[in-house]
Amino acid sequence: MKNNKFKHWISNRIKLISLFSVLLILSSCFSIKPSSTKSGKNYFETFYVGDNGTQYFIKPFLFNNNILDENLLLDITFRYKNELKDSSIINFSIKSSVIYKSVDSIKLSNNLFTVKNNKIELLFNEKTKSGFLSRFSTKISLKETKELFQVDTWEMFVFQKNKSTKYEPNKKTKKAINIMRDKVFILM
Repeated sequence: MKNNKFKHWISNRIKLISLFSVLLILSSCFSIKPSSTKSGKNYFETFYVGDNGTQYFIKPFLFNNNILDENLLLDITFRYKNELKDSSIINFSIKSSVIYKSVDSIKLSNNLFTVKNNKIELLFNEKTKSGFLSRFSTKISLKETKELFQVDTWEMFVFQKNKSTKYEPNKKTKKAINIMRDKVFILM
């Protein structure tokens, strides 16, 4: 009887060890991740759009104005196929303690290039816990977009009611701009 219990105990342990081994092998198969993301895919997404080539969505960049304690998030969408002939949609959101119902114009610049636009469309305003979120949209040429990405020292100015507010990129945004230059805009 003792021998039978011992065999049963051993059999159960072997089953348990086998089950544990199988689970370990399966879990390792599903959790393989690259050690680092060198492709830049966490900064943009691409979509094949047939005869129109590829659509790129550049995920939001964070800009700050520390004096006013405001943040600006800027994202860019454009299509590209073999030549710089289209435009980029520039969407930006201002997180502020005051509501922005309109923007007269914007200026995006780096050390080498500046682009201005005064055709700014308000998409929506939203009340948040800390203030307001105001979302706007405009367009610039794809050629101008490429020029902006040549240098990471961006500044964005928002002009509203005869005043300008300057927003500067944080460290992560500068890194993202460089990755976009090296992974996307180098192809154009």
